[in-house]
Amino acid sequence: MKKTLFLSIILAFFYSGCFSVPNLNPFSKEEKKIEKKEIQIPKDAPSWVFEAKMSGYITQLGVTTNIDKKEFDFHRKKALINASHKLTKKIYVRTLKLYKDYEEEKEKASTYDKDIKKFSEHISLKSLTHSRIKNIWVSKDNQLFIQIAVESDIVTKQIQNTSKLLFDVDQDLYRAFLSNRAQKDINNILEE
Repeated sequence: MKKTLFLSIILAFFYSGCFSVPNLNPFSKEEKKIEKKEIQIPKDAPSWVFEAKMSGYITQLGVTTNIDKKEFDFHRKKALINASHKLTKKIYVRTLKLYKDYEEEKEKASTYDKDIKKFSEHISLKSLTHSRIKNIWVSKDNQLFIQIAVESDIVTKQIQNTSKLLFDVDQDLYRAFLSNRAQKDINNILEE
C-alpha cells in the first residue's frame, strides 16, 4: 500500500511543474545539458548492482550519493524517484519501438504517431504502478543503490490489450502482438 501510494505521488510529480526540466521528464524529446556526476560502483557491491537484469522482470537502478544516515528515508525516496524515472523511460522507449516496428511492417499505416506515443506513455506509467523494490544496498562510502522491477508479463499484457484499441485486429496484429508466441517475444524485447 505504501509503495503504491508513493509511486502515485511520483506520477503526480511528473505532471506537475516539479519535473519541468526535459531530462527529468521521461517522455521529453528535448535534451538539455545537465551536469551529471559519474557514479563509481564499489568493488564490494552485490552482483545485482553490476548486472541489473532479472529473468522475467524489467529492472532499473537508482543511486544517490553522500547519504546522511539520519535522513535515510529522504535519500531512499530520492534514489527511488531516480530509478522510477529510468524505468518509466525504458518501458516507454521499448514500447514505442515495438509499435513503430509493427507500423513499418504494415503496408498501410492505420494510426498516428501521437496516438502511439500517448499509448506508450500510458503503458509505461501504468507499469510503474506495478513496480516493486527488489534490492537496497548502502556502500561504505555512503552511496545508496536501489533496484526496482516490474514483471515483464504485466507490461506485455498491457501492450497486448492496448494493441486491440490502437490497431485494427487482423492476422498481422495477432501474429505480432496477441498470440502466445508474441507474448514471449515481447517479454524478451522488454527485458533486454
